[in-house]
Amino acid sequence: MNIIFFNTVALGDYLVHSRLIKDLKIKYNCNITAVCSPYNSRLIKKHKHIDSVILYDDKWSIFQKYNCLKKILKKKYYLSIVFDCKKFSMISNFFLKSQFKRGLLMRKYKKIFSLKINLFYPSKIIAKFLYDKYVVHKRVKYIDKHYYLPSTWLDLLSDFKLKTTTKNIYFFNPNKLFEDKKKKLLKKINVNKYILFHLDHKWEDILDINNNFYSNLIILSKKINKNILLTSFNNNSDYYKNLENKINIFNTNNFNFLKRNSYNIYLVKNPDIFLQERLIGSSDINISCHSGILVHGSGSNNKVVIDILNSKEINMQKCWAPIKNYFVVKKSFYNKKIKINYIFNDLFKIISKY
Repeated sequence: MNIIFFNTVALGDYLVHSRLIKDLKIKYNCNITAVCSPYNSRLIKKHKHIDSVILYDDKWSIFQKYNCLKKILKKKYYLSIVFDCKKFSMISNFFLKSQFKRGLLMRKYKKIFSLKINLFYPSKIIAKFLYDKYVVHKRVKYIDKHYYLPSTWLDLLSDFKLKTTTKNIYFFNPNKLFEDKKKKLLKKINVNKYILFHLDHKWEDILDINNNFYSNLIILSKKINKNILLTSFNNNSDYYKNLENKINIFNTNNFNFLKRNSYNIYLVKNPDIFLQERLIGSSDINISCHSGILVHGSGSNNKVVIDILNSKEINMQKCWAPIKNYFVVKKSFYNKKIKINYIFNDLFKIISKY
């Protein structure tokens, strides 16, 4: 028995529906093929329940895409699932032979006076030719109220009666890959208990971050009396470059530790995705401006996670977040930016409870 699924876009999406795929493997003892981007394959190929990976890149030539389609069509399938709502995935799903075909529709709307008209991609008429069952997701800019998006994946495959629920849907690194490297890293910097911040470009719009980020980290570390680990991957932001010049740095490329001062704040530079997950799994609390890896890694390890968000982002990002142990701190309120020291005060109020 063969099952195929398509996820050629967001890695975070895969982290949400990956347990469903694993449970299909357990129940049907089937051969599972993943069609995914080269970026997503870094993680997907490490999951033992995935038997084969077919790479697809939207930037490929027509000839390369045709060869990819030929690989997909070589087998007959029991179940095909289009998780990404992308044209190539839907075309492949249409042509391949499968007993069951599942997927999603993206919804937006237009308002004409007081009338709201829903528009779907693909249209419901086309969807009848693509799928025997589908679920509907709202396009990001049309999410007007919170809904728990992972439950839609559960609904999509509900008739297969899998053991996945909203309580266990997050699934990342079951084999604890890079656990030894994590222990070696923490031993080298002499850190046991800590909280973790993941830094990326989403921090750039925080008021005063270029000048006052490090000082607020120092104040927070003294208040909570804990180590602070910062992780970041290929970060070129100005605030990050300023931070690099002041902070203790552990370089994961060569495992060298540069100790600049006595503060218990450490930057772990460019960790592998699995090392990142292991650090998330050992942290008391994880904080980011909604990094997918951090949020889903926290969910799979049952860790407290704090999102720092603009007020207009909250309904959207909460759709993906774990139901339990999830908190939000605002970095702006109705387009008015909040000073970084107030953001850190709000962080302290949550951290101090744990």
